[in-house]
Formats: sequence, C-alpha cells, structure tokens
Amino acid sequence: MPIINEQDHDAMTRYTEFVRRAPFTSITQDPGWGEIKNNWEPLHVTLEKDGKITAAMSILMIANEDGEKLAYCSKGPVCDPTDVATIDALVAEAEPALRENKVYVLRMDPEVVYDDALNDTFKQHGYQVRNRNVGMHDTIQPRFNMVMDLKDKSIDDVLMTFRPNTRHDVRHSIKPELTVDSGSSMAEMDRFYALYEAMSHRQGITYRPRDYFDRMVTAFEGTDILRIFVAHSETQDLAGSLAFKYGDKLWYMYGGSINEEPKLLAPYRIQWAMINEAVDAHKDRYDLGGVFALDKSDGLWLFKHGYVREATEYIGEIDKVYDEQAYQKFVNR
Repeated sequence: MPIINEQDHDAMTRYTEFVRRAPFTSITQDPGWGEIKNNWEPLHVTLEKDGKITAAMSILMIANEDGEKLAYCSKGPVCDPTDVATIDALVAEAEPALRENKVYVLRMDPEVVYDDALNDTFKQHGYQVRNRNVGMHDTIQPRFNMVMDLKDKSIDDVLMTFRPNTRHDVRHSIKPELTVDSGSSMAEMDRFYALYEAMSHRQGITYRPRDYFDRMVTAFEGTDILRIFVAHSETQDLAGSLAFKYGDKLWYMYGGSINEEPKLLAPYRIQWAMINEAVDAHKDRYDLGGVFALDKSDGLWLFKHGYVREATEYIGEIDKVYDEQAYQKFVNR
C-alpha cells in the first residue's frame, strides 16, 4: 500500500529499513524523526515495484489557526532528487491523504545542489520554488550548508583541507588534558544538555526543551544513529555536540559549550572527534550544518568556514500548493 499504516509493525519495519538503506536519504526522513517531532502528525508514502519499495516520503503535518495543515517532507523525499517524475508520482500517491487532512501546501526541500535547469523543471511540473527568489532567512532549513567532502580521504587528507588557523587550533586541541567521550545514552544527553542550556543562556538565545532531546535517545535506542560527544578536562565538561550518523554522512546538528579553560580549545577538539568518527565510518560527507550569510556577519559561517571553504547551495523549498490563499498567508507571515 502506498500509504503506510503506522499501526502495522511489519509494514513500518519494512519502511524504516528502506529509508535507512536508501542511497538518497536523511535523518529527517526516518520515522524516528516523527517520534521526536511528536506535535506533528506523520504520514509515510511509498512507491513500489515487484513488491519492493523504490521511493519513499516521510511527511509531518501541523495545523494552522484555521485548521488547515502544512505538510512538510523535510530533506526529502527519499529518491533521486533530480528525478522529478518519481517525485511527481510520490506526490500523487500522497494527495488523497493530504486533501483529506486539509493540507494547503506540501513542502519538500531535498538536499540537491542548486541548478537552473532543475529549478526550471520543478516549476514546469507545477511546483512553486523558493530559493534565490527569497531571503536567506526565509526558508525553514538553511539553504546553504557547510559540507565537508570525505570521500576516499584519510583523516590526514581531511586535516589539510582546513584553513591554516583552524588546522593550527585543531592540532593544539589534541592534548592529554582534554578528553572526548561519545555515546547515545541518557547519561551522555544529561552532560550535553547542561552545556547546550548554559550556552543558550549565556548568548541570550532560545533553545529546545529537554524532553525534545530525550525523545532522540528513545527514538534511536539500539542503533548507532544518534551520536553525543562531550569534551572535558580533568575537572569539568567544556563542550558538547549532538550528531546523526545516517546515510552517507554524519550531520552535526546541535552544540554547546562553556567559557571555562579556553586554552584547551574544546570546541575544536569536539569537531575533530566527530570528523574522525565520520571518516572511520567511511562516510562520504561531514555536514557542519547551515549558515545564514556567507561572510563574517554570521558567526556560524566564520567558525565553519575554517573547516569548509565553500558553502553548498541547495535547491531550496519545492512547494505543491493546494490552497493558494492559505499558502500566501503562510509564506508572507
């Protein structure tokens, strides 16, 4: 069946196995992501041939104040993102359920590099695209990510791609008095969250509640998908990070640190630990996450630019609109 019944254990297991092994996939397309984002309603869609799943789409839906719903296929669908015909077929399979749920737009933002011809093809197929025609803060996910190429590289090869100042700091962070622990348990999450919360208070920025992160531990328990790293001195935890090892990459998603013992360079040591894990797992990419400017005005870019010299520009948001009025209210809010 193209729409998977979440109560059917065997069907969900089959679906999850496909998404985790597919060549074009993302952690945000895993059914476990829906368990983390538990205030959204999940919908899982497939295409099949000869009894085998060939493409998939994990959608999360949330209602606006009028009861109409945004349907979001984050970093998906799970198929070749340049194969617009297959994406059309997945959307067609989902449409009866989307209309039943009063969805005003289905939004997709596949991780595919921006290309004029592909952009035009999506528009020719009836989608509204949001990329170079909107601001860098106007999409749900950053459209520019700092993605490190690891394919066929040794860890020494990777180190030599860093900018000189970053390479210097990474080397000087590798010292006996600074240790990195890693795992995926609640105990490691306790340590990470304390650092994440402290940094958020220090910088005066909003942050996710603890139960959001606890659901990550529960959703991926028994797998090697969630990776939590904590760098510490002999006396205290100094920096923490949270990453997902999924598909062909390790994706650094959240971080936190305190300002104590700055000479130990804990933030650099923890990045080095994640990069080493990605290389050891033979991943093709290490994703440091998104940026919202391509210059020193963005502190994230300034730090990440030391590791990755050029940002990867994605195609952006691909919208299938079902209610134009509700959609315009959404994009112009």
